[in-house]
Amino acid sequence: MSQATDRFLRKKLVIAGSGVVALIAAAVSLTLLFGGAGGAGAAGAAAKKICLSGSLHFDYRSAESGPGKPWKTKPIRNANVELWGREGALGSPRKLTTQALLTDVSNGGFQACYTPETPRSMEQMWVRVSAESSKLWKVTNGSGATFTWNSPVQKAVSGSRSLGTRKPPSGDMRAWHAFDTGNELWWKRGNPKSNCWSSRETDNNTCTELTMQWVSQAPSDALYDPQRNTVHLAGDVPDSEHTVLHESAHFLQHRLFGGWFPRTTHCSAHWVDKTSSDTCSWTEAFADSAAAYVLGDYRYVGSNGMAIDFVHGSTYDDGDTVQGNVGGSLLDLWRNVDGGTWDRTIALLSTHHVSTFREYFTLRPTARLDTGGKARQLLRNHTIDY
Repeated sequence: MSQATDRFLRKKLVIAGSGVVALIAAAVSLTLLFGGAGGAGAAGAAAKKICLSGSLHFDYRSAESGPGKPWKTKPIRNANVELWGREGALGSPRKLTTQALLTDVSNGGFQACYTPETPRSMEQMWVRVSAESSKLWKVTNGSGATFTWNSPVQKAVSGSRSLGTRKPPSGDMRAWHAFDTGNELWWKRGNPKSNCWSSRETDNNTCTELTMQWVSQAPSDALYDPQRNTVHLAGDVPDSEHTVLHESAHFLQHRLFGGWFPRTTHCSAHWVDKTSSDTCSWTEAFADSAAAYVLGDYRYVGSNGMAIDFVHGSTYDDGDTVQGNVGGSLLDLWRNVDGGTWDRTIALLSTHHVSTFREYFTLRPTARLDTGGKARQLLRNHTIDY
């Protein structure tokens, strides 16, 4: 089991239903797990734990399904969960949980519990879910505030309640789509040393966080700002998971290089199948191929649902200054030469600063990656001949 999977399975135990609670009850008190104040002793024998449970899903337009972008639904996974409420009518609302909780990785489920300090019902309780996963990535609005969803306020709560399956407001759906898509890159980031994005960062408490900022009314656009570790998304861009992952992969490469980033030229406008420069094609191709690798395909899909494959064709220029040629080469190497994984490439980029695809290919042997006949033939299929 990978370190990444292991981390979220541990988180999943915290929020899962009663079957999983039974598995961990012998080791940790439920009051501590779910942030109850004072524990059972302080509450007295008559006090009982009150839980709110449910699941959170979102609707989205799927660019990956074609230009028609049909509506689909997914669970919101690994989002921060908090329980809020107040015990008496004269009290102030406050956060009731102290332990980190995340929505379930399989169904977006949540369960958050609290033991009242006195044996009576809670005057109010509700669940708050944020578009943030620990302190690893988050989605904010144009003002910098993290998107959140608050469940309907439950009043006079004397026992646990199920809130059923809920959805955030329709106007926020693209923010939640971008957030959930971030899971896919994080799970495959190839860092065995910590929960951070890069093995250059080994302290789980000080990971560099990725911010995705989504502005709904702006013209559709996407870019990565390395000065602020921020991916800017606008309009319908989050409909394309490839685009969200592409821009987030710029952040990943930035972290793999330890905060350094290649100086690119002729990159202010670039296309998958056209010449730019060797530095531009390398950074853009890594982002393209990262998205395709994570999603298990061989293409780039724009927010309009139009796709272009990384197969050298009639519209393509030749050579390693074309990001589609480099992207196709990377995917072919990872899948057909490197054992179906990019993990050793990730390790290589975590120990070297690489400005071009040629530099990367030359450095491959340092990571026990082949550059022999088969590898070179795969490159020639994309008109790259080293």
